[in-house]
Amino acid sequence: MVQQIDLKLIYFKMRALAEPPQLLLNYAGVKYSYLMSWEYFDKPWDQVKSEIIFNQLPVLVVNNVTKIAQSGAIIRYLANLTNMLPDNDILAAKADSIFETAHEMFFPLNPTINFAVGTGFKKAKNTIVENVTGRLQNFENILNDTSNPPFFLGDKPFYCDFCVYHHLSLLRLLDSNIFNKFSNLDEFMNSIENIESIDKYLKSRPKLIGIGSKPQLIINGIKCNTGVTKD
Repeated sequence: MVQQIDLKLIYFKMRALAEPPQLLLNYAGVKYSYLMSWEYFDKPWDQVKSEIIFNQLPVLVVNNVTKIAQSGAIIRYLANLTNMLPDNDILAAKADSIFETAHEMFFPLNPTINFAVGTGFKKAKNTIVENVTGRLQNFENILNDTSNPPFFLGDKPFYCDFCVYHHLSLLRLLDSNIFNKFSNLDEFMNSIENIESIDKYLKSRPKLIGIGSKPQLIINGIKCNTGVTKD
């Protein structure tokens, strides 16, 4: 059981680095608040950026005092908090390697999905789809060698699984058939989405629309342009 703790995840209007932590927290049943930068700091981002450690978000605020920066540090802290780190050192290292490999897909995948439009989007999409086969095969092979799938370390997801899921889910938005030749990855994605708490979260989070033309999130029924500003 997770101790009583106040968690606030501070980020922007985009489906990017805050997703793996939210997937993990929803799976673990831990309450948290997700706040836009301007909601938490009560200032526009360009006025508060210089005050933030490393000048970037997301930041996790713990008990209204401690601020944890960097998405990798955030999810490892949460994994430790929720007992979602392997207790075996070798498996922990393997989980870390899987997480880092998935995280390398952040650029240009996340910016392409959340911001690119027109010819810039088409060019980035084609480049990503053409170059991602080797990475997908790596993940497919790991799952194939897992003794008790469908997750990367067995029949229970760890923090690394949620990072992989996030990036692959964005990849699937670029090409709905991307996993046709990767049966293990297809099963992995389905298994994550079939977890009741994850399914509930995925259905309740802001819907991302207009990819490639005018990316927006539907927040409380209102279409909002993706970005780091309130409007």
